Amino acid sequence: MKAPKPKFDLDWSLVVVPLVLFLCGLSTLYSISSFGVKTSLATDQLVFLAASIVTYILVTFFDYRQLKGTKWYLYFLGVFFLIMVEFFGQSIFGSRRWIDIGFFRFQPSEMMKIILIVFGGALFSQTNITKAKHIIVFIVLTLLPIFLVATQPDLGTTLTLLVISTAIIFSSRSSKKILFSIAIVILLMIPVGYSVLKPYQKDRLVSFINPEQDPLGAGYNVKQSKITVGSGGFWGKGFGGATQSQLQFLPVSHIDFIFAGWAESTGFIGSSFMVIMFGVLIWRIFAVAASARDKFGYMICSAVGALILFQTFINVGMNIGIMPVTGIPLPLVSYGGTSLIITGGMLGLCQSVYLRRKSLRFE
Repeated sequence: MKAPKPKFDLDWSLVVVPLVLFLCGLSTLYSISSFGVKTSLATDQLVFLAASIVTYILVTFFDYRQLKGTKWYLYFLGVFFLIMVEFFGQSIFGSRRWIDIGFFRFQPSEMMKIILIVFGGALFSQTNITKAKHIIVFIVLTLLPIFLVATQPDLGTTLTLLVISTAIIFSSRSSKKILFSIAIVILLMIPVGYSVLKPYQKDRLVSFINPEQDPLGAGYNVKQSKITVGSGGFWGKGFGGATQSQLQFLPVSHIDFIFAGWAESTGFIGSSFMVIMFGVLIWRIFAVAASARDKFGYMICSAVGALILFQTFINVGMNIGIMPVTGIPLPLVSYGGTSLIITGGMLGLCQSVYLRRKSLRFE
C-alpha cells in the first residue's frame, strides 16, 4: 500500500524568515552599490534570489528520501568539481575557489556542503553496517573534500565542512562512548590544525587576540568592523548615511562584513532584529528535525540547523570582534550566488522533511 501523498502543509516560517533576512541583506547591498562600490551588487543578488527560489521550490516538492540512492553519485560529483578547481579554478584574493562558466562563477566548495549533508545522512541511516564502522567510513571519506577545500585555501568553508561532519556524527544517535571518544580526538587535533594554517591565517588569529599589534595589517579588518558597528548607535545612521561601509573604510563590506554595514545603517535595533530572525530560523529548523519521521530526515535538518547556527555565530562574532576573521559569509544576507542557491536548496530539504512528516510512518 502506497503512502498517502503529502498535503500542501508548509512551515511558513521557513519561507517568510529567509525572505526577510534576504531583504535585510539586499537593502545593505543596495546602499553600498549606490555609492559606487559595485553598482551591480543588488541587481546580481536579485538574480541569485530567483535561482535560489527555484531551487527551494524544486527541492521542497521532491521526496528527500529518494536522495539516499544517489549518495555515492553526489559524493564523487562534489569531489570531481573540487578537483576541477585545482586545474581550472579562478583565483580571487589569493584563493582558487571558483570555476568561471561564463555567465556565472560557480563555487564547488559551497555545493559540497549540501552534498556532505545528504551523503552523511544517507550513510548513517542505513542499518546493514555497524555504527562504529559508519563513523570510521564517514570520517575517512570526508577527509578528501575537506583537504581539497583547505588547499584552495579556504579556511571558512573548511571549518563549515568540519561542523557538518561533526553534526552528522552527533545526530547519528550512536553510543555516548563513541561520541565522547570522537570529541576527545577533535580537541586533540586542534593544535595539528593550527600548525598547517597559512601564515596570513595565523595572523588573523593573532589579530583577533590583539588587533592593536598590527592595526594597519591583519588587525585592520577587525578594528574597522568594530568601528562600523559602534558608529550605528541605537537607531542607526540610515542607509544613506552609513559612511564607514559606503566609503569603503570597511573591507569586503558586501560579504564578510555585511552585518557591520547593516548595523551601521540600522543600529542596535536593526542588529537585534536580524539576530532574532536568525534565532527563529534556526529554532524552526531544529523543530522540523524533531518532527521528522525517519532518521534520514532528522539528520538532514540537524546538520542544516547546526551549519546555519555556526555560520551566523562566526560571522556576527567576527563583525563585533569576539571571533577571528575566517571569511565565513552570513547565510541569506551576504552577497554570493552559489552560497544563496545552496542555502535555498538546504532550506528546501528541511521543508521537504516537514511536508512529509504526516504522510510517513516512523522509521
